Amino acid sequence: MESVFKAARSFVLGAAACLPVVMGTGSVHAIPEADALKKLAVIPVFLITNEQGSPIPIPQGDKNLLLPMFLDQAKAQKELEAFNKANPAAKARVTPIPMNLANDKVNEINKKLTDKKLVAPVISSDADMAKAVEMLRKQGVSEKEINEGLSVPVFFSKPFITVNTPKGTKAVFFLSYNDAATAASKITGTKVELLAADLTVALGRIIESKNDEFVFYPTQAFFKLMQEQGQPGNNKP
Repeated sequence: MESVFKAARSFVLGAAACLPVVMGTGSVHAIPEADALKKLAVIPVFLITNEQGSPIPIPQGDKNLLLPMFLDQAKAQKELEAFNKANPAAKARVTPIPMNLANDKVNEINKKLTDKKLVAPVISSDADMAKAVEMLRKQGVSEKEINEGLSVPVFFSKPFITVNTPKGTKAVFFLSYNDAATAASKITGTKVELLAADLTVALGRIIESKNDEFVFYPTQAFFKLMQEQGQPGNNKP
């Protein structure tokens, strides 16, 4: 996800139909890209690592290494089972890491590589991916743009669902359709339309905003990990 915003800027600009706002150019950004990525700290991804927690990339041909970052822990466990079967001496395990820190790890590994490149796709649940495709089609996004630009689906509403935070009221992007739908069902007095986009679109919207007005809603995996660690999770909308 090295410079996820830069790598997908063309899709961000080309998929304006995904968002109810057109992003301006030349505006003063509320936060740098690095700070926008820090907002992903409430989204844990599950990686295959060694016992010390260091990621274990999988060779893909002569030039690439693959490190899937799963949003779904069950999917990661299945990948681990296959990996352990092929590499019984590896002593691998599944380790949860905040998405922003996982991104930093990938960048660190790539800086050390000379003749290879580490590719680290974020793998969403099949249900969320299918729902996002369905919604984007209804939003008028072309099949070409969906195929080329949809990697990590996010969900939001028009008007935006908001939550109260220590830094004020913020509009929310969800990485789970069920979480978005549950939050929308609690809104009364206003018709709420759920929409889908790619994660790069959400990050682009955050960066292009004049004010720091967005957050990512913690996934259920985040709340579960916080409970396991005996820490209070964020308040749910």
